[in-house]
Amino acid sequence: MSAEATNNITKRPSRSLWHTLFGDWDRTQITVSVILVVLMAIAPFFIDSPYFLGIIILAALYAFIGISWNIVAGFTGQLLIAHIIFLALGGYTTIVLLNVYRISPWVGIFIGGIVAALAGIVIALITLRYGLKLDYFALFTIALLVALRTLFLKWDFVGGAVGMYLRLANPSTAKMIFDTKPPYLYIALGLLVIGIVIQYLVYNSKMGKYFMAIREDEAAASALGVNTSRYKTLSVIIGAGLAGIGGGFYVMYVTFIDPTGLFNLGVNVEIVMAGPIIGGLGSLAGPILGALVNKPIAELIRGFLAGERSGITLIVYGLFLVTSIMFMPRGLAGVFQTLYMKIKRPSRDDV
Repeated sequence: MSAEATNNITKRPSRSLWHTLFGDWDRTQITVSVILVVLMAIAPFFIDSPYFLGIIILAALYAFIGISWNIVAGFTGQLLIAHIIFLALGGYTTIVLLNVYRISPWVGIFIGGIVAALAGIVIALITLRYGLKLDYFALFTIALLVALRTLFLKWDFVGGAVGMYLRLANPSTAKMIFDTKPPYLYIALGLLVIGIVIQYLVYNSKMGKYFMAIREDEAAASALGVNTSRYKTLSVIIGAGLAGIGGGFYVMYVTFIDPTGLFNLGVNVEIVMAGPIIGGLGSLAGPILGALVNKPIAELIRGFLAGERSGITLIVYGLFLVTSIMFMPRGLAGVFQTLYMKIKRPSRDDV
């Protein structure tokens, strides 16, 4: 056997592994997502500060919630602006089940996801019944957000304007109440892994292809036989259910919930929309990349400008978002995809 043949046999496994992980852009995005999850998972071994671990926890949670919105807005192209409605419903369901009915949040957060998914069905049916699309669909969700905030402000059963707080007297695993940050981090990462898997399965399924066909041209998709009403409803159900689960964990981590804090468009932008937009709406890695950039920068802005005049932090944060959109219209994923394609071209000539 020649030396050249021996070298080819030796290199083949490494090339095969490289092709498996980075063979195309979709595989590369999944690989990058897994690497980022692993880096966050080992963070407690190198970071002792509860403050910085808290930022990582919220970044992981925001990435999960961003995935839920990415399926609706990024894959299907539906302008569900007030997506935080589902997060709030999941959060309220979880804390009511725990405080009033003593149901463990390990169960409650998934019930919250079901409640949010049912709300998604109602919203989808109403908007489809009256033919609300694009900006009209967006305005309907914003109006619903305002209506629900008013309802919850007046609803004494869920605490009214004061909201609801967790009883923290006896921390326990069963109640998902811990004295340290790492358990919360690993729960958030567990949810994020679930979100990555669901997003990838949807993206590669026939349903996902229909979602993207609707996004590109709904009329053309309908003419080709796609039941656009069914698949638009499915995308809202999936996104709402995931957001409801994220909301259940969110309330367990921050330990309280109130209508003004969650039924809020400003909070909606930071928690739900900023990550996918900065990272790359419609991409697989976008929600994770965006959340890992957005959350630390938002905290830095608050930290440096906390003593300034009221509203200055929102102005600076808004400028950051506008600048990101102007210079990265396809998000971070779009920038990395361009670099990936430039790197990959020479390797094709070498094969």
